[in-house]
Amino acid sequence: MAITDRMLIGAIASNPGDYNKAGQARYCFKTQKIYFSSVKEPAPEDANNNYFDLPSLSPDNSKKLVTAFQRFIKRWPEARQAEIERFGMRKGWELAMELHYGGGALTDAESAEWRQIVEGRLMQLVAEARKQIEAGPPGSKDAT
Repeated sequence: MAITDRMLIGAIASNPGDYNKAGQARYCFKTQKIYFSSVKEPAPEDANNNYFDLPSLSPDNSKKLVTAFQRFIKRWPEARQAEIERFGMRKGWELAMELHYGGGALTDAESAEWRQIVEGRLMQLVAEARKQIEAGPPGSKDAT
């Protein structure tokens, strides 16, 4: 079965991106499958050394998404920024990025705006992964 963009989206969005700790989503060229591997539980596909690490939307402990969110809210009125910042400091930035229905800080409209940013970044990462998949394993193309 060919790898779909939807499969890539799921793997990239949920990828901890740290092989040595929580693990890493990878793509195996030989089996043409997405799989998960870590130091604690290495996958059999690792043995063939014919894979690449899929990108991660928010690698563990990187705070990339939090930093992007903090920059994103700067476009809002100062009073709303301050409200969200207080929320983030008190309850955590990961929760601040969520809808208020789920305990987060965002209204429906704010969440829709933020979702567009996240989905845009996710689609960039999917395009990068797709490009690597289509290029094949390193050294598979003849240099002419």
